[in-house]
Amino acid sequence: MSGLLVKSNCLAVDTLQHLVQDHDWQQNQFVKAQSTGWPTSKDEGWKYTPLDSFYSLPLQSAALQSAENISYEGLSLGIDAYRLVFFDGHFSARCSDWIPKVRVTPLNVLTSVETYELSHSVRPDAFTYLNDATASGGVLIEVEPNTQVTKPIYLLHISSGQKGDVCSYRHHIEMGPLSELEVIEHHISLEQGGGVTLSRLTSYIGEGAHYLHTKLLEESKQQHHFGHNDIRVQRDAKASSTTISLSGLLIRHQTSSELCGENGELAMNSVSMPTEKQTFDTRTFLKHYAPHCRSEQIHKIIGRDEGNAVFDGMIHVDPVALKTDGQMDTHSLLLSDKAQVNCKPQLEIYADDVKCSHGATTGQLDKNQIDYMRARGINRNKAEQMLTSAFVYEVADEIRHPSLRNYIKSKLASSLHKETDHG
Repeated sequence: MSGLLVKSNCLAVDTLQHLVQDHDWQQNQFVKAQSTGWPTSKDEGWKYTPLDSFYSLPLQSAALQSAENISYEGLSLGIDAYRLVFFDGHFSARCSDWIPKVRVTPLNVLTSVETYELSHSVRPDAFTYLNDATASGGVLIEVEPNTQVTKPIYLLHISSGQKGDVCSYRHHIEMGPLSELEVIEHHISLEQGGGVTLSRLTSYIGEGAHYLHTKLLEESKQQHHFGHNDIRVQRDAKASSTTISLSGLLIRHQTSSELCGENGELAMNSVSMPTEKQTFDTRTFLKHYAPHCRSEQIHKIIGRDEGNAVFDGMIHVDPVALKTDGQMDTHSLLLSDKAQVNCKPQLEIYADDVKCSHGATTGQLDKNQIDYMRARGINRNKAEQMLTSAFVYEVADEIRHPSLRNYIKSKLASSLHKETDHG
């Protein structure tokens, strides 16, 4: 990507320099971003993800907000969880819960030893380094060995959404052997002029540990969101990560993972539903480093109106990763002739005796199914709503927390019903 700079990119770099934090490790990350080069439409990985609207924004750090200025209780999910609250790129200890048996350390007080881990990533790009360099809010969450956290940890991020405001978050989770944890990562932006959310959550899953993660994006129609999460799974550990992209002007989220020890298991799932002129870009990268590991992926896309959806997934199997079982399925549904979906599932296999596959399908609602339902007294709109809901519920039903699962399904249904009603 280096060398592919256009005029708008250069303007963005000048602005972004002022967003970089003072800590040495963050200054170093910004140098890496500059040397990596900023993406343009000439880069294969950004061919279908236009950045013009991002580069045209008057970027500045979001102003520190008082808790009294934002009604966070009304925006919070009504679930029983340990809540950590972030306003406009800053952690609010006052509005957050104490979590028993878990150590929570704000980003700005981490030692050089602790930030060393934050400087590493599975598959970095310019936005990964930019996120690290500009992060003003975030936490290190440490779970002791043999500890079961009885309720989910709920990371609530609220952005005022002022035009050009940048809210940048950097979290890291360290799970000891045989520990158990569920994390809900929720991003909300208010209907303002449209800003930028940079979000990065890395997780180390110790031997025999169990980890559940759900990322829920409810950004405003003018908000840009760039997210990149890493998951490293050790021996006999199990991890699952699901990303639900409901709204936003431009969303690009990548989950990069490594199965590092024998008998590790990992699931990565997503739902993406762009409409109007939104672009939702979902990416996964998974490296099988160890033998006898298993991975599963299910990705569902619904393209509506003039929505633009992108999926890019890679499974890489190392030569030593014998007996690997890796599956990746991507299914896309087009509800409009103007909607676009571009999918690129990939396999790189360098080991023998493995079982890996990927599949991708793109189509429209089945007319025969609609006619069948209409023949039994169900009107066309209702039939289409039932079929589209069932299509994305396959992913939502995998979310184990019942209240969270029901909330997500209600949001998916509400969004889809508006579309079919208008259609």
